[in-house]
Amino acid sequence: MRHISSDRLGDLAEIYSDDVELVSIMRPGSTDLSQLAANLSSSRTIVASQWEQVIDDDDAPRRELSSVIDSRSLKALSAEIALATDVLHTLMDCDGVGVRVATLRTPMCPRFHVDQVPCRMLVTISGQGTEWIASDEVDRTKFANRTDDNPPIRNGASIRQLKTGSWSLLKGGTWDGTFPGVVHRSPHEAQHRLFLSLDPLFSSTKRH
Repeated sequence: MRHISSDRLGDLAEIYSDDVELVSIMRPGSTDLSQLAANLSSSRTIVASQWEQVIDDDDAPRRELSSVIDSRSLKALSAEIALATDVLHTLMDCDGVGVRVATLRTPMCPRFHVDQVPCRMLVTISGQGTEWIASDEVDRTKFANRTDDNPPIRNGASIRQLKTGSWSLLKGGTWDGTFPGVVHRSPHEAQHRLFLSLDPLFSSTKRH
């Protein structure tokens, strides 16, 4: 299985290739988003919000986050979420997007795991990016043992890390019947993270 890294949003379509498990797109830096992350870190503000964003409903982040994020920073974050939502809608023909925004100081998901969704976009706005293991390097015997806290990785392989600021689309455990999903976890470094995840949502009659 391959993973693709680029700076072209159009390359996200490579997720449909049978031999691609992950596509990571590096995005231009945003001064407003960087300032937002710094402000949240220094003030130790806790953000833990999730909602279903309907396509073209750009006001959803304002309704969900205006009580904890200032208007200028919220405008930048809303624009980022709106663009990501539009990209996922175009790519997946989904009916909506499940959005989660969180500030983290400890690992949200400390164990390596697979998300039981068709796919998920992960965005670390600040802090360390998500850690993952290439599927060919996963030791499935260790992964099956839920009492073993050691990384389920083959000898000689290494744990990889998504870049801060990238939009990374990972195939999940329900993508299809042939690929078991990308194995990943939250980074273990104890530092502030501003994290965003987006799940394409489908009606019962529609598939990706």
